[in-house]
Formats: sequence, C-alpha cells, structure tokens
Amino acid sequence: MIKFITTIAIIFGILILPWADQAQCSVAVSCDLLKQGLMFYKANRGGRLPDTDVPWRNNSVLSDAYPAGAKDANGDGNLSGGYFDAGDGIKVTLPMSYSMTMLAWGFLESEAKIEACGLTNLYLETIKWGTDWLMAAHVSDNELVCLVGDPNADHSWWGPPELMTMERPVYVLSASKPGTEVAMEVAAALAATAVIYKDRDAAYAESCLSHAKSVFTFGENNLGVYSESYPIINAFYKSWSGYKDEMVWAAAWMYKATGDESYLTKAKEWYTTNGIATMGAGTTMSWDNKAPGTMVLMSKITNDTSYAKDAATFLDGWMPGGSVPYTPGGLAWLMEWGPNRYAINTAFIAQALGDAKYITGYTDKQLAYVLGDNPNQQSFVVGVGNKHPINPHHRAAHGSTTNNIKDPVNNIHMLYGALVGGPGKDDAYTDDRENYITNEVATDYNACFVAVLAYYAAGNETTTPTSSETVCSSEEAATVPPVTPASINKIIAGTFDPTGSSSEVPITNSSSSSSSFEGSSSSIDNSSSLNGSSSSIDSSSSLNGSSSDILPPSLSSSSSLEPSANNSSSYSSNDDNPQPSVVGDDSSDALSFTILVSWAIIAAFMAVSIFVLLS
Repeated sequence: MIKFITTIAIIFGILILPWADQAQCSVAVSCDLLKQGLMFYKANRGGRLPDTDVPWRNNSVLSDAYPAGAKDANGDGNLSGGYFDAGDGIKVTLPMSYSMTMLAWGFLESEAKIEACGLTNLYLETIKWGTDWLMAAHVSDNELVCLVGDPNADHSWWGPPELMTMERPVYVLSASKPGTEVAMEVAAALAATAVIYKDRDAAYAESCLSHAKSVFTFGENNLGVYSESYPIINAFYKSWSGYKDEMVWAAAWMYKATGDESYLTKAKEWYTTNGIATMGAGTTMSWDNKAPGTMVLMSKITNDTSYAKDAATFLDGWMPGGSVPYTPGGLAWLMEWGPNRYAINTAFIAQALGDAKYITGYTDKQLAYVLGDNPNQQSFVVGVGNKHPINPHHRAAHGSTTNNIKDPVNNIHMLYGALVGGPGKDDAYTDDRENYITNEVATDYNACFVAVLAYYAAGNETTTPTSSETVCSSEEAATVPPVTPASINKIIAGTFDPTGSSSEVPITNSSSSSSSFEGSSSSIDNSSSLNGSSSSIDSSSSLNGSSSDILPPSLSSSSSLEPSANNSSSYSSNDDNPQPSVVGDDSSDALSFTILVSWAIIAAFMAVSIFVLLS
C-alpha cells in the first residue's frame, strides 16, 4: 500500500508541477493593441482634421464657437476641435476632461512602455487634441463651456458628424451659472498634462498650468453643480456624486503640477471634510466619481499610507467575494450599463496603487476577460479576436446616410480599439447597435482601458505586432487572423471566413465623405436661462434615445434606477491599421490539450518505471 501511495503521489506531482505556474494568468498586450486603443480617439475628433489616419472621417462642426463667430488659428470656430462624447455629435466637458486626466495619468504610470512601443507621439497627440479644446473652452477667467450641441436634437438624428446640420448651442458656466465639478475636472486634466509636457514643451505646459490655476479658482469661488445651472444635462451627464470629489482630485493634481503647498493643504483638508474615504463604496472611478483615484493619487504625492489603506479597502470590495458581484465567467459586474467600463476603471486604480495583491487578483483577470478570456470567448474590443463586436453604437462607424439606425444592417467602418459596454450579469452579450446598454462606446470607456493597456504593453518592440494575447505562464498564445477592411466587407456580405482560409482582397470604403459639413452654432450666454422645461425629453422622437449616461455609478441608493432614455455612443479607428488578436480560439485550446496529453503519457511512463524500481 505504501508503494502504491508513493507512486500515486509521484504521478500527481509530475502532472501538476508543469501547470502550477498557470494558476495565475497574466496579460501580454501588443503595442498594436495599445495603438488601436488610442486610434479610437482619432476617430472621434471634431473640427478640421490634420491628417487622414482615419480615412472615413472628415472635417466637421467647423462653426462651433463661443462667443458666436470666435475663430481659431485656422479660421474655424474656436470650439470646433475636441472630441465627440461617444457615438453622437455633442461635446461634453466633464467626461472629455476626465478622459484626458486619466489618459495623462496612464502615460505617467507607463511612460517607458509607451516609449518602447514607439507610441509616445500618438499618445501625446491624443491628449493634446483634448486639452487644446479644454483651454479654448475656458474662454475667460469666469467662463467655461460645459456643453456644445443640444443633446435632444442630436440624439434624434442618426448619421455621421460630417453630415450634421442642426443648430449647436453652446452652454457656458459662469459666476451666475456655476459648475464646480466641471471646472475642477478641467483643472485636473490641464495640471496632469502640464506634468507630462514640463520637460517636453515648457511653453505648452505653462499654458496648461495657467488655465488650470484660473479654472481651479473659478470652481472654488463659485460653488455649484452644473446640472442645476443647466437642467438639460440632467438626463445625460449629471454628476451624481456632486463636486466634492473633484475638489480634492483637482487640488491633488495641482499640487503635483506646481509643488505649491497651498494646494496640498486644501487637498488634505477637503479629503477629510468631503468624505472621500467612503465616497467610493458601492461604485468606482468614473467621469462622475473621482474618490477612488483621489485615494491613490494622495497616497502617491504624500507617501501617507492612510490613503493607500483607503484605496485598499475600496479595492477589497471589488475582489472576488467582495461587495461587487461577478458574472459566472469572472467579470466584476457593477451594473447593467457599461459593466466593462467600470471593471476596467477599477483595474487601472488597482494597477496605479501598485499592490500585487490587486494587480494579480483583479486587474490581470478583468483585462483578460474583456479581451476574450471568458466562457464565451467573446472579445469586447472591436477588432480583437475572432469573436468581437462589429456593430458598436456609433453614428460615424455605422455610416448611415438615411437617418436610419438600421440602414445599413452592419457598420460600414470598423471602430478598431473601442471597448463596448459589456455583457449581462450572466455573461450573455449581443452585438446589437441599437442596444446602447451593451454596445455603447465613449471617450470615458477607453480612457482607463488605454491606461491599463499601456501598463501591460510589451516593451522594446520596434514594430507593432499583429497579436495581443492572454497568456498563462510563459506559454505562447495562438494568433487568430486579424479583421481587415476586406474582412468587414465579407462580414456585411455574410461571406466572412474567420478561419482565415479565404483570401483577403483590399477594398476602398466609398462612404467616406470628401466634403465638409458644418452645422450652425448658436450660443447660450450667461444671461440666458434654461428652465426645467428645457430638460424635458420626448424619448419617442429619438432614434437612439436621449441619454449619454444617466445612471449614477453607484448601487447604494437604488439598484432599480433605470434610464428613461438611452445613449448614443461609440467610436472608430483606422480601417487600414493591422488588428490585434486574443487567445481563446480553438487553436489555443488544441495546443493546451496536446500538451496535457503529452505530459500524461510521460507521467504514465515514469510512474511505471518508478513502481518497478520500488518493487
């Protein structure tokens, strides 16, 4: 009996040891995937485009301006640039500035890896396109544009921004119409950008910092939530957490950018009085709530472990067994609307904190899930893997010229690198353009996603590979065929062969507009008033609903809160760029099975030999 038990133990050891290091999976991200995440932003640019990197996008909204008729250096409206919020045509300062802050933070965390990928210029261009607009939106010390375009009118029409002709009002914050949360987030974005540019372009860094100081003072001296100043925002980007979190967040970034102790004093005081330590419970980092990020940032700029402990307490709630539920397949699922976004936002917070417990126990797994390492082998990033979204909720990528969300059936253009909303709580997902809950994409969705990709990017690469893998231990992941412009043409035609056995013939997208269309721009100045009636919404008149993101990112108050109208959001990237792929395909499964069988045969042979020797 002893000999038998010994033999079994040896067999068990032989079988298990080769797989022991695979109990924890890690994610290897190609430089190309990081590039696609950034190209997503290029596809959502407004204004006069300086390049044709996204060939199916063209100049748009060239008349966006405040005051009316104000021009930029190109002779276009001074607010013509910036980023469209999602798959629509409005520009919303709060989520846009948040996105730039998080992109900047991601750059500061992973600068060396971004440089090794050869993507520094693209990354900084992405941030600068946003921060240039933020400085233009800060038209004077006490005036800050918070919204361009009427969301209700915008969402009642379906087509690319190049074809928009509706009026585009401009909503301006002032002393009489405050919006502290917006002002403080703009200050944070510009301060974070100033840190990046300090040793690269001192003049630009100084411009960012000058605006940051001014808009910070404006926000501090004129307290108030912007949704009360402009009720029309309530159904779209109301800040459910208020402005107290942004005050601490901005003060911390201002201290990091300036070294001025007065900002740190305010950050420490407001951190306590504004209840930041508990504000993250039941929610996470988002365009609305900055508490989780503030905890980590404060721990970094002060080296005070109490802030890190607050962050750890917050992250414990997101670990398996914590307060945030998980899907059966392993996605931390905060809520139905855009769960991928919240899971990845938290993944960046964990990565930025730097505690291996949370990086290996949470960030690794959440990124792997959205890249396709899940029971359905479903990637949630456009262009990644064999099974990925092709119909994100995005007007420009869809390419309709008939004001019809159903025509054509499939998106004409691929929105490469865009992270879609995500699955239901049972891991089920439908690639449906009309379902903004699961298939929305937005600037804020991709911000932390890009930051996390940068952290995992494979360094020292002189070229951008065409694969991105979920890797367990050192085993190489199989590469699946990338989706190309020809592939999407075949998908539309119903003839696409995901195995890659069919030949791909390059095609030219004929739907790209060669001419520029701009809608007229009207401004709502400080003296104008928007009463409650202006925010009323007739959702029945909207092709895709009327909300960009109306659910508060918290389940503590009411998990039954449902949007009365939906969101238009999505993004696009360059059809000509090579696309990454993710493990989880049949070839990878076959490889794993082959290795397992091989080890079993070897183990059996050795076991027999050992048994004979022991006898």
